[in-house]
Amino acid sequence: MTTKPKFAMYWAASCGGCEIAVLNTHEKILDVDANFDVVFWPVAMDAKYKDVEAMEDGSILLTLFNGGIRNDENEHIAKLLRQKSKILVAFGSCACEGCIPGLANLSPVGDIVHTAFNTITTDNPNEIYPRTSYDVPEGELHIPTLSQGGSSARTGC
Repeated sequence: MTTKPKFAMYWAASCGGCEIAVLNTHEKILDVDANFDVVFWPVAMDAKYKDVEAMEDGSILLTLFNGGIRNDENEHIAKLLRQKSKILVAFGSCACEGCIPGLANLSPVGDIVHTAFNTITTDNPNEIYPRTSYDVPEGELHIPTLSQGGSSARTGC
């Protein structure tokens, strides 16, 4: 029995439309499973970064990378999937052209965060902002740090 080639898909900073479009192929999505061993696809399955990190370099035949690189987590996963994949495809307009996430390149990161937490629809009188790490009983949580001048997956890897 031959083993199926491995497939991965990642949703970085994007509108999410491409991932949903793939899932909206309905039962045809089963053809992907019939022809590939789906090893990483966080929007469609339980997937852990540590599982990808443990894979041999080049062991994934095809990765579709959807979205731009807007934070340190996106950058880490883009580089990880490039290392683990024989073929990495910038998939969708956000990955290739920037689109909605790319508009953030027009403003400094500080302005974006300030606007997100201080608009007419946001009640934040004490101006509380997210921290990059936080201690909880289970351990330390890390929140991705926004990058200034994010890039598309095409240029970010």
